[in-house]
Amino acid sequence: MSKVLVTGGSGFIGSHIIDALLEKGHTPIIYDLESPIYDQPCEYVKGDILDLPELLKATNGVDIIYNLAAEANVNIFYENPLKSNQVTSHGVLHVLEAAKINEVKRVILASTEWIYGSTEGDEDEWITEETPYAQNPDHLYTSSKIAAELFVKNYYRLYEVHYTIVRFGIPFGERARAATVTPIFINKILNDETITVHGDGSQTRQFIYVKDLAAGNVACLSEKAENEIFNINGTKKISVLEIIKTLEKKLNKTARINFEEDRPGNFKGRFISSEKAKNILGWEYKYTYEDAMQGYVEWWLERDGH
Repeated sequence: MSKVLVTGGSGFIGSHIIDALLEKGHTPIIYDLESPIYDQPCEYVKGDILDLPELLKATNGVDIIYNLAAEANVNIFYENPLKSNQVTSHGVLHVLEAAKINEVKRVILASTEWIYGSTEGDEDEWITEETPYAQNPDHLYTSSKIAAELFVKNYYRLYEVHYTIVRFGIPFGERARAATVTPIFINKILNDETITVHGDGSQTRQFIYVKDLAAGNVACLSEKAENEIFNINGTKKISVLEIIKTLEKKLNKTARINFEEDRPGNFKGRFISSEKAKNILGWEYKYTYEDAMQGYVEWWLERDGH
């Protein structure tokens, strides 16, 4: 079993990774500026990944570092690119430096499917870990994540700091930020507010239940994952209309929908393969989209007292 420090461990995905690590018998440490709120039986260190001295203390004697600390809200990234990049990209250098000095066995970096980019008309392209980075990234968030991946690779080549890069799909589930699509739709349906759909609603994304994503991250502790890159994603394309129809069924309530003209460049969605994680790590999703959404909606309604 491993002693594992999780930067950003108080957040949506991080807290689920903490749960999965505890379930497997590992010893996780939450390293975050935000205090944990889920009563998990593990150590908490209040710390900033930009604070190298504090990070050095926290990572002393640690086997693995999961780096999830980043600015996940692309709108905030747009509004405040300097601060957002400091955490998302520059912060990774602090984590890698701490790993180098303290001889941590491996850094596991949380990355994103955004690094592949999105170009209108490439919906039929099959994406694997061998697919090149976006050559003309359309968002600062994408560029920052690409830089973070490159820093990780640099530290391996130059200093032999071992790594695993995990490219996340679009997660949903319990504890998700209110500003993400599924919570927005749930709120609007429950409050009889109109959902605006651009185009005909056929555009798709590969959503992944956060508990499956956490299990995929823990699978990356395997020695087989050392110095490898893995997509951890859903295996089914879910359209915008399918999200709404699924929620209507789970909430037993009809949504109000307003269709507007499609936005320029609103691509329908490509397929990002997670076959490598299945073949090498034995990871597969456990929950179907419908089953995962059922659990999420039940949690939501119980939390809100419905």
